[in-house]
Amino acid sequence: MKNPIQIRPGNTALVFLAVAMLLCIPAALAAPHRLIVRAPAVMGTYYPEAPETLLKEVQDLFAAADAPDIPEPMVGCIASPGPYGLAGSVTAQAFKNIKPGQYDRVIILSAAHMADIENCSVEAVDAFVTPLGPVALDEDAMRQILFSPLFTARSLYYEQKAQRPQVHEYEYGVEALLPYLQERLHEFKLVPIVVGRLTDAGGKFNPAAVDAIARVLRPIVNERTLIVASSSFTSFGNDFSNRPFNDNIIANIEHLDREAFDCLMAMDMKCFVKYLDATKNVIDGRHPIEILLKLMPPQVRPRILDYQVSASKTGDLNRSVSYAALTFHDPSRPPLEARPDKVRPLLLRPVPAAQGAETTPTEKQTAPAEETGAKPADKAADSNAKGVGKPSSDTKAATQKKKRNNPWKPNP
Repeated sequence: MKNPIQIRPGNTALVFLAVAMLLCIPAALAAPHRLIVRAPAVMGTYYPEAPETLLKEVQDLFAAADAPDIPEPMVGCIASPGPYGLAGSVTAQAFKNIKPGQYDRVIILSAAHMADIENCSVEAVDAFVTPLGPVALDEDAMRQILFSPLFTARSLYYEQKAQRPQVHEYEYGVEALLPYLQERLHEFKLVPIVVGRLTDAGGKFNPAAVDAIARVLRPIVNERTLIVASSSFTSFGNDFSNRPFNDNIIANIEHLDREAFDCLMAMDMKCFVKYLDATKNVIDGRHPIEILLKLMPPQVRPRILDYQVSASKTGDLNRSVSYAALTFHDPSRPPLEARPDKVRPLLLRPVPAAQGAETTPTEKQTAPAEETGAKPADKAADSNAKGVGKPSSDTKAATQKKKRNNPWKPNP
């Protein structure tokens, strides 16, 4: 049985009320049920903490995006969960033209950045919360996919000395994309899936696992379901154990990415896998992308809307991440009708961060400088980023103190 969340007086109570409103639970009945919500882990680093500031930043990103308005319905997309200061202008292109109420369900497939797991994992929570409000999980869809042994549900566990891998507590792959979707759709049901290793007994990539996961997900995909692969592209540098060249770095990164795009534009997963095997390139969401390709109908038309290499912005040729927005449209379907009258407006509320998320989380693979702050161009942010995985004694003490005061209690 899930433990209730410990509610702190003040803004946390507002968050709880907002979740109750979203899930259509009367406030008088909400308290006994004690909804389990997932607090933000990268709020204030990847995106702004203040609700009004976040909303304005996302709206500005969409206003600047020039993605063409395509009448064919978008059935899937690839979007980067990188910090808004770097990836935001590209990621906004992927979601630019979706409208309120156009999709009832959004499936987000993210890599497991924070823990080494096998197959797929989902969070045992009722909703995600961002400064733009709560996003309820699709209970029926979650229940259906959890019948498969390829999917496991994990409760959140924020103890300082966790007795098991913390897969979801500080994972950003799903969370970072939610404000874009909230601003566009306003209201939708979420299926958040973290994808780990998909290997056979010998430790090699197992394409059959991708087929099996796609078979599990296919029954919950209908005409009002959007499938999102949360992924960046080439992650270059020693921090990623991926430095295949030392000269003409940006041009060579672009060449690596173009090879990947060729496979994706051809909707050819075998080509994509062969490319990864040959180049050993590091693409964090390779498995979410592979699953996305399997779920796309054969008649889809892929498009690349935007692409940037972070080194071109930061000038740091030792650490770089590529961002791209790819969309997949089905010409056989009629345009999807927007239904703004069917969705509620955003509920902007201050929210507390996930326990321990006041400091940069340590990844199983150290994040590059530009992946650790909302404004990585700032020297202070870059300086802090270079210390990822190596917190000082002062930082550790501060984190421990904040953990003791945090209201989000772990589930068993």
